[in-house]
Amino acid sequence: MEKGADIHQLLAELTLDEKLSLLSGASQWRTAAVPRLSIPSLKVSDGPSGARGEVFGEGVPAAFFPSGVSLGATWDVDLLREVGEHLAEECKSKSASVLLAPTMCIHRHPLGGRNFESFSEDPYLTGKLATAHVQGLQSRGVGATPKHFVANDQETKRFKVNVQVDPRSLREVYLLPFKMVVRDADPWCMMTAYNKVNDHYCDASKELLDKIARDEWKWQGVFMSDWGGTSSTVESINNGLDLEMPGPPAKRSRSALEQSLKDGMVDLDQVDKAALRILNLLERAGRFKDARDEPEYCRDMDDHLATRELLQRAAASGIVMLKNKGQALPLQLDNGISKIAVVGPNAGRVVAGGGGSSYIKAPYWTSVLDSIKDRAANRSVDVVFHTGARVNRYLPTVLQSVVRDPSTGQSGASVEWHLGHDLASNVVAETHIDDLYFISFGDVPPEIGRLTDYSFCARTTLTPQTDGVHAISFASIGPAKLFLDDELILEQSGAFEEKASLFFTYGSGEAIISRAMTAGRSYQVRIDYHSHDRQLQEDVKDLLDPMEDKFQGFRLGFEEHQSADLPAEAAELAQGCDAAVVVVGRDKEWETEGEDIPMFELPGEQVRLIQMVAAACKRTIVIVQAGTPVLLDPWIDQVDGLLYTWYQGQELGNAAAYVLFGQVNPSGRLPITFPKRIQDCPAYSSFPGELLQSRYAEGLYVGYKWWDLVGTKPQFPIGFGLSYNTFRIKPKAISTTELSRDTVIKLEVEVENLGGSPLPGRETVIAWFSQRSPRRLARPVKQICGFVKSRALKPNETQLLEIDIRVKALGMFDPQRGCWIIDAGTQLEVLVGTNAETTEVMGQVEAQEEIVWV
Repeated sequence: MEKGADIHQLLAELTLDEKLSLLSGASQWRTAAVPRLSIPSLKVSDGPSGARGEVFGEGVPAAFFPSGVSLGATWDVDLLREVGEHLAEECKSKSASVLLAPTMCIHRHPLGGRNFESFSEDPYLTGKLATAHVQGLQSRGVGATPKHFVANDQETKRFKVNVQVDPRSLREVYLLPFKMVVRDADPWCMMTAYNKVNDHYCDASKELLDKIARDEWKWQGVFMSDWGGTSSTVESINNGLDLEMPGPPAKRSRSALEQSLKDGMVDLDQVDKAALRILNLLERAGRFKDARDEPEYCRDMDDHLATRELLQRAAASGIVMLKNKGQALPLQLDNGISKIAVVGPNAGRVVAGGGGSSYIKAPYWTSVLDSIKDRAANRSVDVVFHTGARVNRYLPTVLQSVVRDPSTGQSGASVEWHLGHDLASNVVAETHIDDLYFISFGDVPPEIGRLTDYSFCARTTLTPQTDGVHAISFASIGPAKLFLDDELILEQSGAFEEKASLFFTYGSGEAIISRAMTAGRSYQVRIDYHSHDRQLQEDVKDLLDPMEDKFQGFRLGFEEHQSADLPAEAAELAQGCDAAVVVVGRDKEWETEGEDIPMFELPGEQVRLIQMVAAACKRTIVIVQAGTPVLLDPWIDQVDGLLYTWYQGQELGNAAAYVLFGQVNPSGRLPITFPKRIQDCPAYSSFPGELLQSRYAEGLYVGYKWWDLVGTKPQFPIGFGLSYNTFRIKPKAISTTELSRDTVIKLEVEVENLGGSPLPGRETVIAWFSQRSPRRLARPVKQICGFVKSRALKPNETQLLEIDIRVKALGMFDPQRGCWIIDAGTQLEVLVGTNAETTEVMGQVEAQEEIVWV
C-alpha cells in the first residue's frame, strides 16, 4: 500500500481484535503488524543522547551526543534543530522510525537522578529548545517523542509516587513546555510518565490526555506509555493512551481485553480513535510505502564528518566557564607552559553520560587526559597524570584493558547460552560482550526466545597490571556465581531486594572480596548465571516494578591495590607544574535513571584533592563533569579557573581541551540555578516525598523564581557564564507599549564584544517580564519570556539582536476559569540581561483588554 492511502478505510476494514492488537507493542521496540491488511510494524529507538537501536548495552555503536542539560546550556535553538536533524540520520541507521526523545522534565531539585537528560529548570527555555529539537528530527522524516508527560521530576518510587501539584503550577511550569512543543512542532508521539499526578496515573489520566492534550491543545499524535508504564487495561484505553509499550503487553493481553470487552467496560469509540492514530503514525513514517527493516549499522564518523564536527561543536558550546581568576584560562601552550599536571578520577576515564536508557555505546571515545596529551605533544609540553581520588560509588567495573575473551583474545568475555537453569543442556547460542557490566533488557539470543528459564556462562581472563591484594566485586540481577580459577569466590542469590540500587534498582547489592594477585598472570574468570524469574514467584510478584521481569545481568568490579593517600600523591605531582587541571565530578553510577542522587557534595575525596592541588600549584583549573550542580563552597575560592562541562557524549575530551587551550571561546550559560547549599533549594523540604506522596509545595517558584522570592543569593544564577571576552549589552528599542491578542513585542538589543581575547565570542541575551499591577493572582518576581544568542563576534564587533515575545509567553493560568489570561489593565515590565542578577528594565507594556486563551 502506498503512502497516502486512506487510513480511515483501513480502520473500517480492521476487525475488533486487529484494532486492539495495534494498541500494544509486539516486542521491545516494535509495534504490532496486521499482515492480512498489509499493515506493517514500526520500530522505535531509545534516546535522547543518540539512537541506541535494538540492543541494550552491547548493540551496534551509535553517535553519543551531549546530554540534555549540556544542550540546555547552549541556549541555542539553531544548534538544537541541527542536533535533531543528525539524530534523525542516526535513527535511520538503526532502521527506527521514531526516537524516544527529547526528555523535557523540569529540574525541580538538584538531586533529581535524571536531570542530566533534561534541559532546564525553566519551562520556557525547555519548551523552546525541545521545539527546535523536535522540528529538526521530524524535518528528516523521523518522529519525536517528547517525554515524560508529566511531572516525572524524580526517580524515587517513580512507578508509584503520587505527585500533588496545584493546577496553576501544573499548567505554568510542568505542562507548558509540552504545550509549546505541540503548538510549534506537532510531535508525532508523546510518552506518558510512570507516576501519578493528583491521584491518577499519567497513562490513564483523562484530565491530562483527553481534556488537555486532545481537547484543548488539539493534538492528534500517539500517546505511548513509558516502558512498563501502562497501569491498567480499561482505564488507559478509555482515557486516551493509544499504545502500551513494550510488547508482549502486560495490561492489554488478549485475555485481559476479552474479559473487559465481555463486561462492556471498553469504550469502542476510544479504541477506534487510538487505532486510527497508530495508522496515522505509520503513514507519517512512510511505513506503508516502505516497510523494510534493514540491519542496524554504525554510521562511520570518517564518512560523516559533519556529524563528528557537530558532536564536537555541540559539546564545546555547552561548557560553562564559572571562574577565571587573573585570566588563568586559556592555557597557552606556547607561552611559558612546559609541564601540566592532569589529576582527578574523571580525567583518564570516559564519563560521557548519566546512567540508564539514554546511555549509548559510541563508535569511539575521548577522555580529557588523552585530548590534553594530544595537544601538548604537538608543543613539546610534558603532561603528568594521577587519579588523585577514589570516586566510584561501587568498585570500578573491570577495565576492558585487563580482561580478554579466551576464545578470541579480544577485550571482553565470551558467553554460552543454555535453555534451563542448570547449564546442563547443549549450548544453543554463543555471543561476545565487551563490557563486564552486562545488562540484558529482553534482548537474549533468538535461540533462547523467552524471558524465563534460561542460563548462560560468561568466560574471560583477568590479568592484573600490578602485584598486590586486589579487590573483586560481584553483583547481579538473577542467581549467579563468580569463579576465579575454578574456585567459587562470590555468589548472588538473585532474590528480590526492595532497596536495591544497581541495575535500575532491580539488582543485588555489591559483594566484595580481596585476593592476592600477581602482575602479568592471567586468571580464569567464569560467571554462571540463570534468569531470576521473579514474576513466577507468588510471594514477591506483587512487589515487582514494571519491566523487572525483562532485566537480567551481572557486574564484575575490579580494583588493583592503591596507596592510601591519593590526594597527597596528586598534590606532590602537581607541585612545580606550570598548571594543574583537576577533573572531578560524578558518573553514570551516581547519576542514573532509577534513583535520585544520594548527595549534593562531590563524592569520595575529591574536595580534599582539589584543595591540596590548589595549595601545591600556582595555577589550578577544575573541570566538573556532572549533570546537576554540586557543592562548590568548600573549594571554589581556592582555585583559579572552573569549567562546568556536564556530560558531553563521546567528544567530551576534545570539547574540554578546545576550551582549555583557547581553540573555542566558552559560550555556555547556566540553564539552572546553582545553590550555595542544598537547604536553599525550593523543593528541599518536600523532595522526594514520603509514603508515596510527593507534594510540590514550592508551587510556581521553581528554580530562579524561588531565589527571587526569598531574596537568597545563589552560588550562580541561571544564565551565568563567563567568556574569554567581555561583552556590553545595550537595549535599543521595544516595539510597543500596548498588548492585545495578536501583539508580538519586538526587542532590539545591541551586543558588543569589548575584547579581552583575540578570539571571537558569543553572548546570550535573556528577556524577562515582571508584572507590576494589578496582581489578582500571585506571580513570580520575573519570568523568562525570550532569549537569543549572538553570532561569534570579533573584538570590537557589534550585532543588533532581535527577541520576539509572544503574548502567550506572558499569561497566567486562572484555575477558576480554566483558561490562560492577561487581565485588562495588566502592566508588565520587560527586562533584558545576561543572567537573573544582571537585568535592566527595557520598557513597560499594558494590556488594553482582557486576553484569554486555552
